[in-house]
Amino acid sequence: MPDRLATTRMILYAAARVLGCGSVQLLMADEERRVLVFLTSITNRELPRLQRVESELGFQLDGAAMPIDAVSSTMVQAYVEERPIIVYDIAQLAGGIIPEEALAAIRAAIGPRTFASVPVFTRAGKLGVLLFEKPDESGFSSEDRELLIAYAERVGADLESQVLSDEVERLETLDAGGQAPALFLLKPDLTIEAGPRGVGETLYHLLDVTEVSLRAALSVEGTPSLLSHLRLTATIGAAGLAVAVEDLTAWDRLRREAARAREHLAKVLHSVEDVILTLDPDAVILSGNLAVRRALGVEAEALVGRPFEELCHDERSLKRVGELRPLVRSTGFGEAELRLKHRDGRAVSTKVSALLLADDEERPTGVLVRIHDLTERRRSEAERNRLRDRLMHTERLSALGEMAARIAHEVRNPLVSIGAAAQVIAEELPEGSPVAAEVQAIVRETRRLDAIVTDFLGFARPPKHERRLVDLTAVLRESVDLARPKADGYTLAIHAAVAVLARVDPDAIKQVLLNVILNAVEASPTGIPGTIDCEARILDEEWVELSVADRGPGIPASSRTKVFNPFYSTKTRGTGLGLAVSKQIVDEHHGRLRLLSRRGGGTRVVIQLPIGYKAAP
Repeated sequence: MPDRLATTRMILYAAARVLGCGSVQLLMADEERRVLVFLTSITNRELPRLQRVESELGFQLDGAAMPIDAVSSTMVQAYVEERPIIVYDIAQLAGGIIPEEALAAIRAAIGPRTFASVPVFTRAGKLGVLLFEKPDESGFSSEDRELLIAYAERVGADLESQVLSDEVERLETLDAGGQAPALFLLKPDLTIEAGPRGVGETLYHLLDVTEVSLRAALSVEGTPSLLSHLRLTATIGAAGLAVAVEDLTAWDRLRREAARAREHLAKVLHSVEDVILTLDPDAVILSGNLAVRRALGVEAEALVGRPFEELCHDERSLKRVGELRPLVRSTGFGEAELRLKHRDGRAVSTKVSALLLADDEERPTGVLVRIHDLTERRRSEAERNRLRDRLMHTERLSALGEMAARIAHEVRNPLVSIGAAAQVIAEELPEGSPVAAEVQAIVRETRRLDAIVTDFLGFARPPKHERRLVDLTAVLRESVDLARPKADGYTLAIHAAVAVLARVDPDAIKQVLLNVILNAVEASPTGIPGTIDCEARILDEEWVELSVADRGPGIPASSRTKVFNPFYSTKTRGTGLGLAVSKQIVDEHHGRLRLLSRRGGGTRVVIQLPIGYKAAP
């Protein structure tokens, strides 16, 4: 039987080689049993160390199960929360299910380590987790983290193809199945003299058939004949008739099941839109999937044995392939946009991503190439990028969360002490002291730094929002009232004719509105009285909208894609977390936050939120 996970293991070996990992584990989810099962693993020159770990555990990892309910395990968290998680202590992986004595022995055996848990997805949803284990606590760079996600994507695609293979095998089993004929001996009067009574009552339907219809059915010796749901084949003998009886009920059921399976298989085949090619170390094509025909107009078999370069349509694409090959060999991954040849001569614009494959001795064994047709599948490409961006975003949040605890502990406590001491000194200084201004500056700056730490903690570890049905018009008015003291010289105009109801966390939305309004005030021209328009309205039966519009200079095109990134700010003393926190809150409400340019200059910030309830008819 072929090794179904051979390609998967080559991907894991390549990941270990490129990322410098000691081992990589693949855990598959079994939602029915509510466990993550260690399906397969690879080690990278550290087999004795892994064996010592298994010895301390008392069992082998392959086949072991991690309960999904063990939510304190970072492997489970990565699967449930659909985000990569990086930690430095094996206890965080274990989630409390391994005794502390065993954990201590394992730590002594493996030394300092970095562990990355990355969710694995297919088009049908999340499938499991990849666990990367790296010597020392050097962690993973931003480039490494992108590779972690890339390898998880390829493992998901490979496992998805295995589902397809399993479906084909099931169909073949159905077609080869069936029930052996039951043999009966009938007397001259057509009553049953002998037969396998254990076969089932359906075969004794013969007893209820009239002699005329039975003789008609058996009129031609040795020729199969149909009678109701039975197929009969008769042989005339001296003692009567020997009849082979096949119950067609089982065959009908199998045919219906096979038809359903083929229909499902057709849908799966249709959904695998990207071309997947396997190349040898010399970039010669070894195999391809069914999508080759749709994308390039030829059968996959016709490409076997041909160099990949022959698929290029022009010299520019050929040059990019030449640049891609050493990149993949050195880094393990590479992407390029290529124009490939279609059978009819036209050029097909594609995005090609290549992933290195390796064996258990870290030697490159080939390349797994994924070809995405940019001309016809822009929508699915956008969905793939959205998923990658979401994973990278949540991974960044996780990294920030790890730093937040250290910052809170290492910075905040001494900062508060410094501020309190400076305040005491300021109160004790005599009036007119030459250092009074400097002491007050220390007090102000410590308060500002404390505010920065508070914003950082709010972004890295946001609170759980408690939603209830509220009038967003009232929330908008309260936000404007809070902003007025800092909007001296500006008019804050509220436009809301009716109640705008939605199920939200009012305090969180108030935080978003206050941040956006204050940004609008700061962006408005200084020294020129103006109006900042704040509006709440109902869009349709499912959405409401809040907006804040100013007449400032607007947001430069170069900054429009960066303003929601943490710590990006155009202000001299800004923390760069205001819009990042606001977008995070809106995203958690399943809403949309957009920045639009106004005619005549300025910016309009639009917050769209789902109503979250059904009004009574």
